[in-house]
Amino acid sequence: MKDSTLLKISLIISITGIFLLLFILEFSEVKPFQVKDISKKQLDLQVKIQGEIISIKETPGLYILKVDDLTQTITVIIFKEDPLNIKKGMYIEITGKVQEYKDELEIIADKIILK
Repeated sequence: MKDSTLLKISLIISITGIFLLLFILEFSEVKPFQVKDISKKQLDLQVKIQGEIISIKETPGLYILKVDDLTQTITVIIFKEDPLNIKKGMYIEITGKVQEYKDELEIIADKIILK
């Protein structure tokens, strides 16, 4: 086979693969959880929770929230990139990764939606 033919085939396969990955990413949904159901089995897993902010602590590099979804309370860590307009008592939806810190489970937020 000619080099130009191999180049065209590999380019078509590469572009098709990229579009397939984008399609999968667009339509894959993070599973919603209740806080009481989050355990060490979900470590490093993406989860989605909804709940009320019951406390906010602001440090120079991050926000530390306590979020209650009526089943239990969990700590949510939000790294400061842009200022957030959040207040105690607000209802939010958080998507993030479950982590363990000092033997306590917490969520490192990737996406926050204010309700």
